[in-house]
Amino acid sequence: MRSAALYGRLQGAIPLLSVYFGLAALYAWQASRHPVPTLFSDEIELTWLARSIAETGEPSRRGDPYGMPTLVAYFLAPVWWLGSASAAYAAAKVLLVLAMTATIFPAYALARMVVRPWYALAAAAGAVTVPALSYSPFLVEEPLAYPVSTLSLWLIARAFASPSWMRVATALVVCAAAMFTRTQLSILFAVFALGGLWYVWQSGQARRWRSTWSTWDWAGAAVLAVGIAVTFSAFLGHRSQSWRETTGFFRDRIPEHASWALGALAIGIGVLPVVAGLSALARPREEMRDPRTRAFVVTSLSTLVVFVVYVGVKGAYVSTVFSTIVYERNLIYVCPILFAATALAVERGVGRAWAIAGAALLTTYAVTAVPLRLGEYPYYDAHGLAIAALANREWSWPAARIEDALLVVCFVSLAIVLAFRFLRRSSTAFGAVTGVAAVTVLAWSLTAEVYAAEGERLASRQIERNLAVPHDWVDRATNGGSVVVIGQKIADPIGIYLTEFFNKSVEKVWSLDGSAPGPGAILTPDLAGIDGTLTPSPRTDYALAFNGVELQAPVVAQNLGGTLYRIDGQPLKLAAGTTGLYSDGWMADKAAYTRYDVSRDGLGLAYVKLSRERWCPHDKPGKATVRIGPVGIGADKQPAIAPVTQTKTGIVHACEAIGFTFVPPPVPWRIEVTIEPTFVPYDLDGTRSDRRELGAVFEAGFRPLVGSG
Repeated sequence: MRSAALYGRLQGAIPLLSVYFGLAALYAWQASRHPVPTLFSDEIELTWLARSIAETGEPSRRGDPYGMPTLVAYFLAPVWWLGSASAAYAAAKVLLVLAMTATIFPAYALARMVVRPWYALAAAAGAVTVPALSYSPFLVEEPLAYPVSTLSLWLIARAFASPSWMRVATALVVCAAAMFTRTQLSILFAVFALGGLWYVWQSGQARRWRSTWSTWDWAGAAVLAVGIAVTFSAFLGHRSQSWRETTGFFRDRIPEHASWALGALAIGIGVLPVVAGLSALARPREEMRDPRTRAFVVTSLSTLVVFVVYVGVKGAYVSTVFSTIVYERNLIYVCPILFAATALAVERGVGRAWAIAGAALLTTYAVTAVPLRLGEYPYYDAHGLAIAALANREWSWPAARIEDALLVVCFVSLAIVLAFRFLRRSSTAFGAVTGVAAVTVLAWSLTAEVYAAEGERLASRQIERNLAVPHDWVDRATNGGSVVVIGQKIADPIGIYLTEFFNKSVEKVWSLDGSAPGPGAILTPDLAGIDGTLTPSPRTDYALAFNGVELQAPVVAQNLGGTLYRIDGQPLKLAAGTTGLYSDGWMADKAAYTRYDVSRDGLGLAYVKLSRERWCPHDKPGKATVRIGPVGIGADKQPAIAPVTQTKTGIVHACEAIGFTFVPPPVPWRIEVTIEPTFVPYDLDGTRSDRRELGAVFEAGFRPLVGSG
């Protein structure tokens, strides 16, 4: 009997497992085509933490101790026991794909609370075909947070359906695990609390008590409720700056950002699950007597309210301190709820007429209000908008046509929901509408996921093209020896981050001008002597110099990532250094070249070339002042001219270059250049995207006289 029951369960699990492994295979294939991380510095920081846990058992960032990291760091730590960073990265992506796709199991359990197995299977499949699954190749928190959040929601609903100390404790423990997976998910406790308050309010004892209230009792209760709400808001304000700032000064932005996130989510999953799912939660009174249905409805409503408010507050706050962002990424956790509720609508009816009207109006408003961000594909924070990008990029639809089409989709979704309400469930028409709607929604949602993943793949490929090959060339050249990276004017840290990612030997990142990218340990060494010696010593075996930094040390290897020197634990000693340049050679208003090692120079000239040959034809002349003199050490422990021995000036024009030469001092020397005014390419030519203040392409050095050596 037991073996027969076990066989029956396994046979019943085959459809669910088939969907899981089929989708996991698709997402793993997508991950395999994502060659390098692209989300900086999130993916790199998580890698530092996971790698340090694997190597030492303790989390750290660039050697600095770190507090309590996300559980994702511990989840990924074992992959860094593999031989190379490339192998570890490939394994990490597969682990995250398997984890995020595993959302199908708690999503199925959640849906089974209110619908039969085949409906629950469809709901669970919907929860893992959403555009959010395109996050699975990223080394971030979402791939693990999504299934843990869904598991928490199921356990919360289960605890409400049949309360016991064990079920409540289990739900609380998993909610805590979700919080430590992704801090945002601490709001799951608010979901639990809000649902619990509803249960207390609707309990028989509370009903009997309220039946004795007079009009003044109700008025007093209303005043008390307002007071509690104000006190709670003040408490949150002390704990959360984002809550304090937005609820105090930018309240009008909260509903706007909440509607944007909901609109992007609805667009990504085909609109219908939002309209049907929201309306389905208004169940008839007789159904709410069923403990499982009541628990599902209470959990779903609490989840939607808490998550939508959270995303509204976050979006509003970020808009005041950083940028205006559509934060669908923070709302993806309600997808299993919406698909389970949609299955409930199909099997048992969509609910009441007022709920249908309200859900349709809310969804239509959100869908039409959200900015489509067509020029920002892939748009990481709202992958649901990928379906709009597909229409724009593949079919050449303008924004207006896409908006009209989405409005039509909203009307069609409402018509389908009305069909769910008025058609007999045993009729052929109902079966046809249901089948077509289910296939269309899943196809729509999966198409959005695929196109979002393709956009992220293209971005990853583009970054990889500018990366040194092989990616672990530093590890190969050093054979595992420790490395410090030293550069200057690091405007775009992607190259450094990826060099760190693929080369375990890189332990420190320094810069000559304070531009080394964080987070974690960064340092700007001081000049200890005019011979170029820097302090403190990095105490590493090698140094990787780039962006105009040259060292007095044996060269081990060179690549696109810079020049690798052997320093054997000794202090860094500069041979020459250029500061003030972007990675493409342009300077802004100031730049300098310092030559410390003059021991082998002989007779020759110091030269400077300032060019705007790359910038034509919009001229904005700049006056260049060039000074030269012996190297000194300034009050900030950085190189300076002491004193200036020669000064020359000239005018830099568009499409032209000018040069300067000097007889250098016989000691270490320095050239400093200033250009004013600078120009901004975008201001002179609106078709250019470059908004930097630019002076000229700067080149300087020493040119020996012929036969001088």
